[in-house]
Amino acid sequence: METNPKPTAAEQLQAAKTAAAEKLDAFKTEAGEHLHAAAAQLDELRDQLVAKAQEVGKDIDIESLKAQATQQLEIVKATASETLSNLQAQAETTFAAAAAKADELSDVAEDKIDELKADAAVQLEAAQVKLDELKAEATLRIEEAKEKAKGMWDQLFGN
Repeated sequence: METNPKPTAAEQLQAAKTAAAEKLDAFKTEAGEHLHAAAAQLDELRDQLVAKAQEVGKDIDIESLKAQATQQLEIVKATASETLSNLQAQAETTFAAAAAKADELSDVAEDKIDELKADAAVQLEAAQVKLDELKAEATLRIEEAKEKAKGMWDQLFGN
Protein backbone atom coordinates (compact mmCIF):
# COMPACT_ATOMS: atom_id res chain seq x y z
CA MET A 1 0.00 0.00 0.00
CA GLU A 2 1.63 3.19 -1.17
CA THR A 3 0.94 6.42 0.66
CA ASN A 4 1.29 9.93 -0.63
CA PRO A 5 2.87 11.98 2.12
CA LYS A 6 0.87 15.18 2.59
CA PRO A 7 2.82 18.32 3.39
CA THR A 8 2.62 19.20 7.06
CA ALA A 9 1.12 22.45 8.25
CA ALA A 10 4.63 23.74 8.92
CA GLU A 11 5.74 22.85 5.38
CA GLN A 12 2.65 24.51 3.92
CA LEU A 13 3.27 27.55 6.08
CA GLN A 14 6.91 27.75 4.96
CA ALA A 15 5.84 27.45 1.32
CA ALA A 16 3.32 30.27 1.81
CA LYS A 17 5.96 32.43 3.51
CA THR A 18 8.43 31.78 0.70
CA ALA A 19 5.82 32.67 -1.93
CA ALA A 20 4.88 35.86 -0.06
CA ALA A 21 8.56 36.84 0.29
CA GLU A 22 9.07 36.27 -3.44
CA LYS A 23 6.02 38.42 -4.21
CA LEU A 24 7.33 41.14 -1.88
CA ASP A 25 10.72 41.09 -3.65
CA ALA A 26 8.98 41.19 -7.03
CA PHE A 27 6.90 44.14 -5.80
CA LYS A 28 10.03 45.98 -4.69
CA THR A 29 11.76 45.30 -8.01
CA GLU A 30 8.73 46.36 -10.04
CA ALA A 31 8.23 49.50 -7.94
CA GLY A 32 11.89 50.39 -8.43
CA GLU A 33 11.54 49.90 -12.17
CA HIS A 34 8.45 52.15 -12.22
CA LEU A 35 10.30 54.79 -10.21
CA HIS A 36 13.24 54.73 -12.64
CA ALA A 37 10.88 54.85 -15.62
CA ALA A 38 8.99 57.79 -14.10
CA ALA A 39 12.27 59.62 -13.43
CA ALA A 40 13.36 59.03 -17.02
CA GLN A 41 10.02 60.35 -18.30
CA LEU A 42 10.33 63.42 -16.08
CA ASP A 43 13.84 64.05 -17.40
CA GLU A 44 12.51 63.74 -20.93
CA LEU A 45 9.63 66.12 -20.19
CA ARG A 46 12.07 68.65 -18.70
CA ASP A 47 14.18 68.45 -21.84
CA GLN A 48 11.08 68.90 -24.00
CA LEU A 49 9.98 71.87 -21.93
CA VAL A 50 13.39 73.48 -22.29
CA ALA A 51 13.39 72.84 -26.04
CA LYS A 52 9.86 74.26 -26.38
CA ALA A 53 10.84 77.34 -24.37
CA GLN A 54 13.83 77.90 -26.63
CA GLU A 55 11.56 77.71 -29.69
CA VAL A 56 8.95 80.09 -28.29
CA GLY A 57 11.19 82.99 -27.63
CA LYS A 58 14.65 84.15 -27.10
CA ASP A 59 13.64 86.60 -24.34
CA ILE A 60 12.73 83.78 -21.96
CA ASP A 61 15.34 83.01 -19.35
CA ILE A 62 16.09 79.45 -20.40
CA GLU A 63 18.60 78.85 -17.64
CA SER A 64 16.07 79.90 -15.01
CA LEU A 65 13.43 77.62 -16.53
CA LYS A 66 15.96 74.82 -16.67
CA ALA A 67 16.84 75.33 -13.01
CA GLN A 68 13.15 75.47 -12.02
CA ALA A 69 12.33 72.35 -14.04
CA THR A 70 15.31 70.54 -12.51
CA GLN A 71 14.26 71.63 -9.02
CA GLN A 72 10.67 70.48 -9.60
CA LEU A 73 11.93 67.23 -11.07
CA GLU A 74 14.10 66.57 -8.01
CA ILE A 75 11.12 67.27 -5.72
CA VAL A 76 8.96 64.84 -7.71
CA LYS A 77 11.72 62.21 -7.68
CA ALA A 78 12.20 62.60 -3.91
CA THR A 79 8.45 62.39 -3.30
CA ALA A 80 8.13 59.33 -5.49
CA SER A 81 11.10 57.71 -3.78
CA GLU A 82 9.65 58.47 -0.33
CA THR A 83 6.26 57.10 -1.38
CA LEU A 84 7.91 53.96 -2.70
CA SER A 85 9.86 53.54 0.54
CA ASN A 86 6.66 53.96 2.56
CA LEU A 87 4.85 51.42 0.40
CA GLN A 88 7.73 48.96 0.74
CA ALA A 89 7.75 49.45 4.53
CA GLN A 90 3.99 48.87 4.64
CA ALA A 91 4.36 45.76 2.49
CA GLU A 92 7.13 44.45 4.75
CA THR A 93 5.06 45.18 7.88
CA THR A 94 2.06 43.46 6.36
CA PHE A 95 4.22 40.50 5.36
CA ALA A 96 5.70 40.25 8.87
CA ALA A 97 2.25 40.41 10.46
CA ALA A 98 0.92 37.78 8.07
CA ALA A 99 3.91 35.52 8.75
CA ALA A 100 3.45 35.91 12.52
CA LYS A 101 -0.26 35.13 12.22
CA ALA A 102 0.52 32.13 10.03
CA ASP A 103 3.01 30.88 12.64
CA GLU A 104 0.40 31.35 15.36
CA LEU A 105 -2.22 29.51 13.32
CA SER A 106 0.26 26.75 12.57
CA ASP A 107 0.95 26.33 16.29
CA VAL A 108 -2.78 26.26 17.04
CA ALA A 109 -3.32 23.73 14.25
CA GLU A 110 -0.50 21.52 15.53
CA ASP A 111 -1.94 21.69 19.07
CA LYS A 112 -5.38 20.79 17.72
CA ILE A 113 -3.91 17.90 15.73
CA ASP A 114 -2.17 16.65 18.89
CA GLU A 115 -5.50 16.86 20.77
CA LEU A 116 -7.26 14.99 17.98
CA LYS A 117 -4.56 12.32 17.93
CA ALA A 118 -4.84 11.86 21.71
CA ASP A 119 -8.64 11.67 21.49
CA ALA A 120 -8.40 9.21 18.61
CA ALA A 121 -5.98 7.06 20.63
CA VAL A 122 -8.43 6.99 23.56
CA GLN A 123 -11.29 6.10 21.23
CA LEU A 124 -9.21 3.42 19.55
CA GLU A 125 -8.27 1.91 22.88
CA ALA A 126 -11.92 1.92 23.98
CA ALA A 127 -12.90 0.28 20.70
CA GLN A 128 -10.17 -2.35 21.15
CA VAL A 129 -11.46 -3.15 24.67
CA LYS A 130 -15.03 -3.46 23.34
CA LEU A 131 -13.79 -5.64 20.47
CA ASP A 132 -11.95 -7.89 22.92
CA GLU A 133 -15.12 -8.16 25.01
CA LEU A 134 -17.16 -9.05 21.94
CA LYS A 135 -14.56 -11.66 20.88
CA ALA A 136 -14.67 -13.23 24.35
CA GLU A 137 -18.47 -13.26 24.26
CA ALA A 138 -18.47 -14.76 20.78
CA THR A 139 -15.94 -17.42 21.84
CA LEU A 140 -18.11 -18.29 24.85
CA ARG A 141 -21.25 -18.52 22.71
CA ILE A 142 -19.47 -20.66 20.14
CA GLU A 143 -18.31 -23.05 22.89
CA GLU A 144 -21.85 -23.17 24.29
CA ALA A 145 -23.21 -23.89 20.81
CA LYS A 146 -20.62 -26.64 20.33
CA GLU A 147 -21.56 -28.21 23.66
CA LYS A 148 -25.24 -28.08 22.74
CA ALA A 149 -24.55 -29.57 19.35
CA LYS A 150 -22.43 -32.32 20.94
CA GLY A 151 -25.17 -33.00 23.47
CA MET A 152 -27.75 -33.28 20.70
CA TRP A 153 -25.42 -35.53 18.70
CA ASP A 154 -24.93 -37.79 21.69
CA GLN A 155 -28.72 -37.93 22.29
CA LEU A 156 -29.46 -38.74 18.71
CA PHE A 157 -26.68 -41.19 17.96
CA GLY A 158 -25.53 -42.16 21.45
CA ASN A 159 -21.95 -42.35 22.32
